[in-house]
Amino acid sequence: NCYKKSPSNRTSRLLYLYLSFHPFHHSALFSIMTSTSTLPLFRSLLRNAKQLNDYNFRVYAIRRVKTGFRANQNLQGNEADSAFRKGTEQLEVLKRQVTMGNMYPSARSVME
Repeated sequence: NCYKKSPSNRTSRLLYLYLSFHPFHHSALFSIMTSTSTLPLFRSLLRNAKQLNDYNFRVYAIRRVKTGFRANQNLQGNEADSAFRKGTEQLEVLKRQVTMGNMYPSARSVME
């Protein structure tokens, strides 16, 4: 058994075959996959950040999302996967904060 078992579904088989014959394009392929999945995460984080009731929290969340994505834009491989997972966790936290903010609204700020 010197041969590896190939994946079962068609897409995985094609990806497996592509990577086995083109090892130098491995990082480019995963960076493309990562970039296509990070844009919806970025939009979701911004959309939820804009829904925060308190002005200070809203501005901080928007600024934090933008600076976080700028800081991590050149990551590749495992670092990019880790940053993406952390971003999805932060999205869940932000959704909970929006929900709690809607349940207990605060007074409007002078800045608004």
